[in-house]
Amino acid sequence: MKWCCALFESRYKSAGERGSSILVGRDSLGKSEFTIQHRATHVDVTDIPSTDHPIAWVSETRIFFCPWCGRKLEDWYGASVERLSRENLRIERWDV
Repeated sequence: MKWCCALFESRYKSAGERGSSILVGRDSLGKSEFTIQHRATHVDVTDIPSTDHPIAWVSETRIFFCPWCGRKLEDWYGASVERLSRENLRIERWDV
């Protein structure tokens, strides 16, 4: 795989770990989707303590350009979406 930049590659490879990562997949319309995911804990952590305040353990934000080098992600990775997809790392979504 030829990556747009070293930081994008690093964040793609760190998916599932604590911190920020990149996920690649398809949206409900079948279009390429690129997401920054942030995890408060590693993907395997299941014993989460209760708190007095709500905490987002995982958040996801769709992106269209690389946050580090600015390349348009669809142009750079569009043909490789299936190979890069790791749907098991996404958070479950509900259509409202």
